[in-house]
Amino acid sequence: MTVPVGLPPASAASPVSPASLASPVSAPVGLRAREVSAPVARCSTGRTADGSDHGSGRARTTPAGTPDGTVVGTVVGTRVGTVVGVFAHSVSIRCQDPHGVPLIVSLSDVPVDSVAQARIPADRLADLRLEGIGTPVALETAGAAVVASRITAHGTPAVFSPPASWFDTADGRRFGVPRLERAAEAIWGDQDAEALEALCGLGIGLTPSGDDALIGLIATARTAGLGTRVIGRFTEILTSPRAAGLTTETSLCHLRLAVGGDFSATVLDLLDALIADHDSTTTGQPRILTAVARLAHTGHSSGADLMAGVAALTRRLAHQQRSSEPSESGRDQQ
Repeated sequence: MTVPVGLPPASAASPVSPASLASPVSAPVGLRAREVSAPVARCSTGRTADGSDHGSGRARTTPAGTPDGTVVGTVVGTRVGTVVGVFAHSVSIRCQDPHGVPLIVSLSDVPVDSVAQARIPADRLADLRLEGIGTPVALETAGAAVVASRITAHGTPAVFSPPASWFDTADGRRFGVPRLERAAEAIWGDQDAEALEALCGLGIGLTPSGDDALIGLIATARTAGLGTRVIGRFTEILTSPRAAGLTTETSLCHLRLAVGGDFSATVLDLLDALIADHDSTTTGQPRILTAVARLAHTGHSSGADLMAGVAALTRRLAHQQRSSEPSESGRDQQ
């Protein structure tokens, strides 16, 4: 079914069973997390096992030689939330960060492509799915491993060919592409935060296409060291009273995490691959193709829409680089 351009209808979130319409239970469902992402760890009370304070956003750097380079410590604490979505491989709960700002956390027994997530046992996930929407949840994070979510690689990402996205549809080309190009230009020029805001809520999905593209733009900008002022101004917009009317609650949570510097593992993998390939003479390296394929499987179109944002800014960077290079005739005259 084609969803009209703009905010998606409430039914676009996820089909739910009749059990999800039942009245909320009085006692929270207790869950113990085996692994959490850094944003969830920072929301938890207490300190990591190594003594660093996640509440202030500080976490121990991963020691060299760890197998996957992602575990940054363990955390203690409990987050209390409410089930707001039941999906094929995860359940989403709404809780709050230490400042009272809503945070949507994906609970799953396998890794999912969400920057705010917690791994829980499969049998506990199955039990939670039967409880339905509105169920209060107490997520115990004591002893859980923490997975990093901050961009560590810095440099100019290579241009790549993203998969087809909403921006390649008739509506996307008409309504989305002009706004996407303007937003990429705004980041390059480090001004015009309204150009970023114009993408909010645009397109299809629980996280609309424009928001996914914004996350790609912001991730690329942080990697390339661009748009500090304009992203700062956009952050103010996202935390202002009018933010609630810009897009869906889930998407707004993801955008706030992005401007704060947090991204999912698949986004980080893609940018790492693009940076490594920037100075290479070989195009279409297997690492990039693998990263693109993994991210493309995120959501119905979220991964592809996000990569449309990454590609828009990498093209802008490449164009600027070519424009600044002296011509062959100019070199001959020097």
